[in-house]
Amino acid sequence: MKTWGLSSTLIYGIKRKRIFNADDEAFVGVYVAPHSSFWDIIILGSELKGFFVSKAEVLKWPVIGLGARFVRTVFIDREKGVSALRSMERSAERTFANDNSLIVFPEGTRSYEHMQNLKSGPFHVSFSTGKPIKPVIITYHPRENVVPRIKGNFIKELFKQSMSIKNTFVTIRTLPRIEPKTFKSVDELKKHVFQVMDDNYKKQQS
Repeated sequence: MKTWGLSSTLIYGIKRKRIFNADDEAFVGVYVAPHSSFWDIIILGSELKGFFVSKAEVLKWPVIGLGARFVRTVFIDREKGVSALRSMERSAERTFANDNSLIVFPEGTRSYEHMQNLKSGPFHVSFSTGKPIKPVIITYHPRENVVPRIKGNFIKELFKQSMSIKNTFVTIRTLPRIEPKTFKSVDELKKHVFQVMDDNYKKQQS
């Protein structure tokens, strides 16, 4: 996955700056990031050691579904509710046992203007396994290069953006890890993480 991400950003001419924390070394847990562009997957895939968690519908997308399966994405059928959560927890335990992390976009979908409410799944995983959460903020300059121009057709939009993404500058900033044991509930943990991510997202977008 790292090779795929690095080669893709090289081919498309994307420049990057990493701002990582001292506690990133040997991190094993749940990375969470706002999801503003499908380029997030390529960028994070080349920077972080872990596997993405994605909705099961992605498997049906042309090209993307095959690529997601190739990089060992963990697929979750969100319509299955509790059983989907249990499946996610089992996948997380296997991933953590091999010193890898999960990479999750907890909003559940892309959002270009502001952060949306977070889904509970990754926070249940953190709380039940005791593994920490680490927020990651990605910003693009100029931001217009990653904003969709053709809504409703992923392939056409991907092709269109591949023409404009060259010379885009990307900043990847990790924030300090957040330990679940310092919170009384999953909901309290989720609210805290949202506030941390939202504050930093707004700061980086300004």
